[in-house]
Amino acid sequence: MKIVDLATASQRAEALCKENGLEILEQKDIPYGRQFKVRAGGTTAQLNVYFGKKGLKLVVQGGGGEAKSALESVTAAMEGRSAGSAASTSAPAKKDKKPLPDVEFAYEEPWIGTDESGKGDFFGGLVTAGVIVDPEAVPLLQSLGVDDSKKINDAKIQSMSTEIRKICYGKYKILSLVPSKYNDLYERMKGEGKNLNSLLAWAHVSVLESLLEIQYVKLAIADKFADEKYINTRLKKLGRTIELIQVPKAEQNIAVAAASILARDAFLRWHQDAKKQHGVTFPKGANAQVVQVGRTYVQSNGKEALRNVAKLHFKTTEEVFMYND
Repeated sequence: MKIVDLATASQRAEALCKENGLEILEQKDIPYGRQFKVRAGGTTAQLNVYFGKKGLKLVVQGGGGEAKSALESVTAAMEGRSAGSAASTSAPAKKDKKPLPDVEFAYEEPWIGTDESGKGDFFGGLVTAGVIVDPEAVPLLQSLGVDDSKKINDAKIQSMSTEIRKICYGKYKILSLVPSKYNDLYERMKGEGKNLNSLLAWAHVSVLESLLEIQYVKLAIADKFADEKYINTRLKKLGRTIELIQVPKAEQNIAVAAASILARDAFLRWHQDAKKQHGVTFPKGANAQVVQVGRTYVQSNGKEALRNVAKLHFKTTEEVFMYND
């Protein structure tokens, strides 16, 4: 049977479940898909079948046993591969020490993704965002095209952010540090012998703490900007127990990607407001154009005013002040 849509995929899944000796306990519609709860040999598992823009997506969930093994044979047949070969969308077994953070449909329970925007930009502060993603929300976010915000045109960020807020309603937090507040925090931490990683850790933990007040979850994923101890130590002091996974390019995870879009949207909004307030278009990054705009701004407003629009610890500050003495 050629699988061309969700109805065909669901029919094929139901037939293969029966062929593999599985008792279908329940099947129901889920966002953009169909879910099958099955039993075999005293064990249960479930199969989520999605069919969207990227084609067929199958997710096997369960702690192991005969039911899960049989479902893996079902997915192998549906994907046209031999039984026992690796499937990219199967959820990791509970015996695994850590789930794979870059697999979109990897989790059976809600989890948190956090990310920040503005870290590498001279103008503007720092925005850190976090999102609790329920498994049921994953296909909605995927259908929206949620991805690392750096891969998305700024013009699309605002509308995508609005949709993410609807999908994850009440389960997101955004911490915006305007430049003056950012500079105050950085200077204070530097005086305590700390560095930028400490500030980033503080921001991520603050967002995590706020989200855990909304709903307790067991897992959080963030980009690897520092040793995990920076965040774990703070969480322990706060009495929070949560498994934190930090990996390079964490935005591959859909929760982290959603957080990156929310953070980017807030950062872009600051730029829009700053343009209205100061009559200046502050460029992003830390390049020659940034230096030139910084010099012009200082000439018109004075050196002290720069701390209200830029991160003063950047080497760019020295270049801006070079011809303004």
